[in-house]
Amino acid sequence: MRVATIAILETIAAANAAYSVIRKCLENGREVTDMVGQVGKFLAAEEELKEQVKKKKNSAMTAITGGEEGDWECFQQLEKITEQRKELESFCRLYAKPGTWDRWQAYQNEARVARAAAKKKREKERQELMNTLGMTGAGLLGVLVAVGIAYFIGLYLGKW
Repeated sequence: MRVATIAILETIAAANAAYSVIRKCLENGREVTDMVGQVGKFLAAEEELKEQVKKKKNSAMTAITGGEEGDWECFQQLEKITEQRKELESFCRLYAKPGTWDRWQAYQNEARVARAAAKKKREKERQELMNTLGMTGAGLLGVLVAVGIAYFIGLYLGKW
C-alpha cells in the first residue's frame, strides 16, 4: 500500500473519530462550545483529505499506473464527509448561538487564506534557497575549473 493511500486513510479515520465525538456530544445535549475543537478537527481533516486526493490525482505515480485504484473509495469517503458536514451545519444552526456557523465559515476562510499565504511564502523561501545554492555551486565549480586550467597550463609550460 502506498504512502499516499495510508495518509488518506489516516485522515479519513481522524475525520470519522471527530465526527463521532461531535455527534455523541450533540445527542447527549452538551453545549456546542464544548466541542469546537472536535469540529475544527473534523473540518481540518475534510480539507486535508481533499488536498491529499488532489495530490494523489496529480502525482507522477498515478499517471504511470493509470491511477484508478482507490478512486471509488476516495470518492465515497468524500461523499460521506460532505454529508456529515451538512449534518454538523444543521446541528450548529439548531443548537448553537445564532450566527455560529456563519462566523465559523468566515473564520475558516480567513484561516485558509492565511495557510495559503504561508505556503506561498515557504515556497518562495525554498526557491530563494535553491537559487542561492545553485549560484554558490556554479561559482565554486567555476573557480575549480579556473584553477584546473591554470594547473594544466602550468604543467604544459613546465612551470610546475
